Amino acid sequence: MRFLAPIMLVLSFLSGATFAGNLNTGLTDPPVASPKRLDADVSAFYLGLSAGYASTGTDQFGLRTPADVFAIGELDLKGGYGGLRGGWRGSVPVTGGRDYVYGFEIGYDFGKIEDDASTDIGSVTVSGGSEVSDIISLRFRNGLTNKSGKLLYFLTVGYVQGDVTTTSGLALGPTIQTFSDSGTRDGFSASIGAEHRLNNNWSITGEFEYVQFDSREVEFGNGFSTKSTPKYCGLRFGLNYTF
Repeated sequence: MRFLAPIMLVLSFLSGATFAGNLNTGLTDPPVASPKRLDADVSAFYLGLSAGYASTGTDQFGLRTPADVFAIGELDLKGGYGGLRGGWRGSVPVTGGRDYVYGFEIGYDFGKIEDDASTDIGSVTVSGGSEVSDIISLRFRNGLTNKSGKLLYFLTVGYVQGDVTTTSGLALGPTIQTFSDSGTRDGFSASIGAEHRLNNNWSITGEFEYVQFDSREVEFGNGFSTKSTPKYCGLRFGLNYTF
């Protein structure tokens, strides 16, 4: 019996040490998985390319002469265009696991968006036309992402400036007279669209936009004039690279 007491004391010590080790192990914090959102940038700059087609613009062309005012026809401005753009954007987390994204974008579009119309007034064929080209834009873009952060639904509003050429022509037999007026004109734009992130740098965009330039009374210098208000709708697709 004298020998059992020390043995029981050793076993009791070893058993207590084992339980203490298990207790310490139980206090260890488990690792937490936290996947990175694609739009986790607080702010970012981007550059992009875009291409689109414009149509469904309406501008009633009427010619004012010293004698009367004549309705020539309705202009439906249309044509393809391409563009370069760059901008900055930031994001703010909102409820529902989404982000509010906002920023500014500057762009340049090249191409010709144009149309013409004509009618016969007596023995004279009268024509009129409008052409828009070289458009510079400054837009405010904002919207909400989906929960994964890969898709952004956005709206834009902005200022545009472009070269507008207004023409008129008179044809009587083989004799043709043409008149034109060109100048830079201001306007505004609005669009709605979506941007899909392919990865952390590349994304594709698609949007429907409306563009309208200031209304102006155009004097052709031969005593004739017209009121010009060029506008059009466009469908634009693009590719962006985010830094």
